[in-house]
Amino acid sequence: MNILCSFALSQIKRKKCRTAITALAIALSAALLTAVVNFVASGNAMLAGFLGEDYGLYGGAYLMMLLVPAVFLAALIAAMSVIVISNAFRMSANERMAQFGTLKCVGATKNQIYKMIMYECILLCTLAIPAGILLGYLLSFIGIGVANLYMDELNVLVRSMMKRVDFSLSFVFSPVALIASVVISLGTVLFAAMLPARRAMRISALDCLRNGGETDTSGYKRTKITIDAGKKIECRMARKNVSSYRRRMHSAVTAFAISIMLFITMSGLQEIAEGIQNYIYADYGYAVIADYTAKFKNTIHPETGRRQQECAYPIDAGTAEEITRQLREFEETDVYGSGQDYSTYAARLAVQDITEEMRQVLAESTGEEQSEIVLDVERIILDDRHYAELCTQAEVEYGGVILLNDYKYNDSGTERHIAPLAATTSTLKLETADGSQEEIAIDGVLETAEIPGILMYPNTNPIRLVVPAAGVSVRGYNWFANPKDEEGFMAYARGVLEERFPQHGMDYDEAGYTSRVYGAQDFVKIMNIAIVLAAFFLYAFVFLLGLIGVLNVVSTVSFQIKLRARELAVLQSVGMTSDSIQKMLNIESILCAGKALVAGLPLGMGIVAVMAHCVKKLFPISFHMPWVAIVITIGISVFVMWGTVRISAGALKKQNIIETIRV
Repeated sequence: MNILCSFALSQIKRKKCRTAITALAIALSAALLTAVVNFVASGNAMLAGFLGEDYGLYGGAYLMMLLVPAVFLAALIAAMSVIVISNAFRMSANERMAQFGTLKCVGATKNQIYKMIMYECILLCTLAIPAGILLGYLLSFIGIGVANLYMDELNVLVRSMMKRVDFSLSFVFSPVALIASVVISLGTVLFAAMLPARRAMRISALDCLRNGGETDTSGYKRTKITIDAGKKIECRMARKNVSSYRRRMHSAVTAFAISIMLFITMSGLQEIAEGIQNYIYADYGYAVIADYTAKFKNTIHPETGRRQQECAYPIDAGTAEEITRQLREFEETDVYGSGQDYSTYAARLAVQDITEEMRQVLAESTGEEQSEIVLDVERIILDDRHYAELCTQAEVEYGGVILLNDYKYNDSGTERHIAPLAATTSTLKLETADGSQEEIAIDGVLETAEIPGILMYPNTNPIRLVVPAAGVSVRGYNWFANPKDEEGFMAYARGVLEERFPQHGMDYDEAGYTSRVYGAQDFVKIMNIAIVLAAFFLYAFVFLLGLIGVLNVVSTVSFQIKLRARELAVLQSVGMTSDSIQKMLNIESILCAGKALVAGLPLGMGIVAVMAHCVKKLFPISFHMPWVAIVITIGISVFVMWGTVRISAGALKKQNIIETIRV
């Protein structure tokens, strides 16, 4: 072992507390990077098993979905690690500046000073990185195990809606992933150590011996304190000290601010996800849903150039009514049947045919006024029993066309309901993609408050018509039921649909259609599982990354308190009591925590506000800032900073004032 390595090893052995904190920061960094890399390997194995080795037709999109979050998380971990580890080596180097000055005076070169610090880094890496990689694999194993606990239930729910689906994460040990983890972790730590090492090698021997290497004092603010009996001296001194030592605390405050920002961002993301879930799910008062959906293809009509939808196996009204009758035979269960045709017809309207509110909405969406308006038409067919009830409600004869005069749209996060057609509109001219036209009469109108809740589903066309079912075929049909025996009814309904629409083990693409029977709450359960899994992994990631930041705070604050031991002893010698010094340090800790909060809270809340604004453009969700998380963050931040200062200052009480000043 050469002399430089011996110097580095002796420094590691002598400063056991800082060595432990630095090694722990390196190990956590390597663990997080390993966990991210290993999750990518496990996710790749799951997607390859589910979609094929090349991920199928949309392989590039799936690959980007897998890699982009991983690269973002790895970059965030690396950035935080560089801040924390670089600060640890900077403090170690600052503490040894006099030693470096002495070595330079007796002939040590700049490169030797540089190598001494890098040897210290490499020695720590030889122990910390392997331990961190093992911890990363352990975290991956535990995380995958937790995920699979939820995925078992997820698979049960999804299989009731889809065929041949099996989501499962497996722990994958990949030599490539292991090498990538080692290289990324080692590169991050070496880069972090290079920054203070290069700074230390450039400082002259005279500066090292004279003022501890602080050649640039521009970051320090010279202040004066006027003694005023009417004001607390502890508070004034605390403010002065925080201002004077802001450069030394910069990395700790920065790392703390990043941790605060991440926690607030994750909390806001969870709020947004729950808002989307609440919007998507609507309780129609039915416990079981059965549906049939045919495969479709959007094409352009060769003659008119209009978009059209080609459906290979639509369901006709007669078949749908027969299935409704069969389902009602199960313990006389009431079944509500409805089908929708979204794409066959469009209505050509004059400006006076639509309401003023609808004209404003269309003008905002298109950016211009239109003399003639074309709106998509949604045709709805119902089972005979409920269609007759709706005709009675609309006061029209059985066989009439009923207009559901309601259009809902997203107004920057708020769901608005307006009447699209004017009260004077009594007929509609409908057109198909091939240019053929049909004029129909509107026999009855139901306004927003009169429309049954089951027909107020999320995605609707501007013009909605309930038409007689005879002779109509639709792409999809739904049967809603509220049986006493849910499990028995679901098994019975699956038999009915399988008899009518046998798939023989084929999936949706192969058969050209699919039929499903599932609980109305299943979608909510799937969303809940997805949110819980995402929250578990994201909060675990933020917690571990925040722990790295806390280690930086602990290391920096304890170093600063120790460095100021002589200053504090002088204050005691001139009459300042231990309680006053502790109060001053407590105020300093609160001010430092406040600086981190001032930087981290607005940034985190700003990111959450931007995310919410973008999501509200797509979904009319209710959203509020995660105030509970913000209050918790403030409390934890102040407590961590205050607790670290109090513990570090407590160690100084055992020191002799005279000996401390003499040193």
